[in-house]
Order: sequence, then structure tokens, then C-alpha cells
Amino acid sequence: MNPTTDALHQPTAHHFKELVSFRLNMLASHWSRLAAESNQRDFDLDPREWRILGMLGAYAPMSLQGLAREVNIDKSLASRAVTLLIDRGLLQRDSDALDGRGVQLSLTTKGKQLYRKVFPKAVKRNDELLSVLSAQEREVFDRALNLLTDHAHVTLAKYRAQETKRRRKPGTPIAAD
Repeated sequence: MNPTTDALHQPTAHHFKELVSFRLNMLASHWSRLAAESNQRDFDLDPREWRILGMLGAYAPMSLQGLAREVNIDKSLASRAVTLLIDRGLLQRDSDALDGRGVQLSLTTKGKQLYRKVFPKAVKRNDELLSVLSAQEREVFDRALNLLTDHAHVTLAKYRAQETKRRRKPGTPIAAD
């Protein structure tokens, strides 16, 4: 009996592949690769471009900063992708009516046409992923996913707040946001 290896395989201990974060990441990775390969082949869109096109197809107009935040892409990477999509005639920049210095992004007519072709395929892939679940399991999964996402958001915010406090030197005033 080897105490070092036995401890790794105790029924009460989690194995790395059993971690929820690992399992969700693997699911997302596999399904995202399928979408990426399909969208690249059929529409010449990489994953970043599709997320931008999809978000603007549903929620335009948006600022670059808001768009980057919503699709979880670094602002500089989003900016490069937006520029490429503008060069392809799929997106347009317009002045923000409320902020003269601001820019709002939206789909061009060509971008809207492409969105109307790509989105139904995304829905079909989504339905295929969920097809192994019963209607009741889908409802439970949806509720659980919402709860976990909300909890992860709150936990991350708490962690960042603690890190900010930890890094702040004693006696340094807190800057107002």
C-alpha cells in the first residue's frame, strides 16, 4: 500500500477530470471547435468574428468596449476583429448620438444577411448538443447553468475585491470609481 498514490484515488477525493470547471471547459472546447470549423468552412468566420457578428446581430448598436465585454474578448483583440469585419463590409462604425467622441458598431446590410445565414446553423448545433437531454433535464440544466454562472460572477467579483484590498498599502485612500 502506497500512501501517496492511495490518497490520490480515495473515493472522497476529487480527481482532476471530475472538477466541474474542467468538465465544463472540455464541453465548451469540443462544441466550440465544431462551431469554429463549421463557421470557418461555410462562412469564412473565425470564432472571435462569429461572436462579434452574433452579438451585434442580436444587440446592435454597441460600443467596442461593451461588445468586447459581452463576448469576453480583450478590447485590443476585439478592435482588430472589428477592423477586419469592417474591411469585409460586414460591420459599420457610426457616431454615438449621446457621446460625440463615442462610436457605435452595428451590422451592415451584408453583415445582417450573413448573420441570418449563420445564426440558424448555431441554433441547430445548440439543439443537437441538447438533444441527449429530456425536456425536464434541459430545464434543470438551464437553471443550474444560470445559478452557476451567477455564482461564478459574484465569486470572481469578491475575489477581485479581496485582491485589491490585499495589494493596497495601509493608509492609502480608496480611489472613487
